[in-house]
This record gives sequence, structure tokens and C-alpha cells, in this order.
Amino acid sequence: MKASDIQKQRIAEVESYADELVGKCSVMFVSSVNEKGYPRTCCVNKLKDKGFRDIYFVTSKRSEKQGKAKHFESNTKSSICFQNGGDSLTLIGEVEIITDKRTMQELWNESDKVFFPKGIDDPKIRFIHFHTLEATFWIKHKFRTVSYK
Repeated sequence: MKASDIQKQRIAEVESYADELVGKCSVMFVSSVNEKGYPRTCCVNKLKDKGFRDIYFVTSKRSEKQGKAKHFESNTKSSICFQNGGDSLTLIGEVEIITDKRTMQELWNESDKVFFPKGIDDPKIRFIHFHTLEATFWIKHKFRTVSYK
């Protein structure tokens, strides 16, 4: 087996563990870039994931001046972190604000009605899709960073 094949096998293994880690976590830390160019990190509930490469969550646009939704409208760069036990995963990527009503309905969680009384038609609700461009894994005492650009 060639060295490049061994590397690909190791990456596939850590990616599989990362998918499991994300699946176990319902809460994550999401960073946006604020209006002054500084990172702003918040604890957010995960709505859905397709492994560590695609993650969905909801936020609110309560202000025209600040907050994650406003940040993402002007700068789509973001970072998400997960941690479980001794394992962690830090993702760098870009976000997209979902506007498709069918997708929004699929992602809707009735428990969010307390924050968004009008459901997906609430003018403050923002469904966010995060797409990973780089992942830094600390899983099973192994460290690795992989780019997906």
C-alpha cells in the first residue's frame, strides 16, 4: 500500500469518527464575524446535520445592527466547534441563509415556536446552512487538519 493510500485511509477513518461526534452533539459553538471585524461566538442548538460537512441551525434577526443573522448577511465566513468527552472538532466554512420555504419547513422544530411565534413565516427567523471548508480533528488522541476547498 502506498503512503498516499494510507493517508487517505486515515483521513476517511477520522472523518467517520467526526460524523459520529457531530451526530452525538445537539449543541455547538458558532462563530460569526461582527460589524467591527471581530469573532463572536454563541452556543447554538443544531437542527440537522449531514455529517460534519453540512450543518443546519436557526437564529434570529432581532436587530438591524448586530447579531449572527446580521453578521452572516454581510460576511458568510463562520466557524463551528463540537466537543464530546475528550474528542473535539473545529470547522471553518461558509454559511448560507436558507430562503426556500420547503427546506425551512423540513428544518422547523415546533419547540422554536416560543422564539418564533409565526413559525417559518416569522420575519425574524433565519435558517442557516453551514458548509465545511476546513476541519481540524482532535479525535481518539489524534490531531489532523484537512481542507475541503
